[in-house]
Amino acid sequence: MTPSKGEKRWMAVYTAPRAEKKVCERLEEKDIEVYLPLQKEQRQWSDRKKIVETPIISSYVFVKCTEARRRKILQTYGVLNFVFYRGKPAVIRDEEMELMWKFLADYDYIDLEVKQLERGQKVTVESGPLKGKDGEVVYTKENRVCIQIESLGLQIRAEVEGVMLNEK
Repeated sequence: MTPSKGEKRWMAVYTAPRAEKKVCERLEEKDIEVYLPLQKEQRQWSDRKKIVETPIISSYVFVKCTEARRRKILQTYGVLNFVFYRGKPAVIRDEEMELMWKFLADYDYIDLEVKQLERGQKVTVESGPLKGKDGEVVYTKENRVCIQIESLGLQIRAEVEGVMLNEK
């Protein structure tokens, strides 16, 4: 089913470097539903240590908007463009956003890379927080598992123990 132009859908926007939090604030002021995944990190200065929240995905902010609101988002200071996938603005399914929220809630530290991915082996996760989810193995190494969110071409990597993959 093709969504209507008035239907709100999740999309990702590129921001200026290190402007994710400010872009988030500006979009919220325009009544745009926005999501910025953050993680806590300890930073060392010459005179002190401090815990700061940093974006998990550099230069990305997720927005839920209608097609008509895209222009308003692009006019926001700090927004560079929408993320495109196969020549169109990448639309992220609600299920993929929910999977990301669940995944990020289960881990204290996430190492995420944005890059083009090659297709891999189809698997089903048999245990752990992603139990029952189908996906593609990007790679596995010891206890490291990569999960692909296809609409953005993202890899989410996390240290996991005891996650079993079953070949499809």
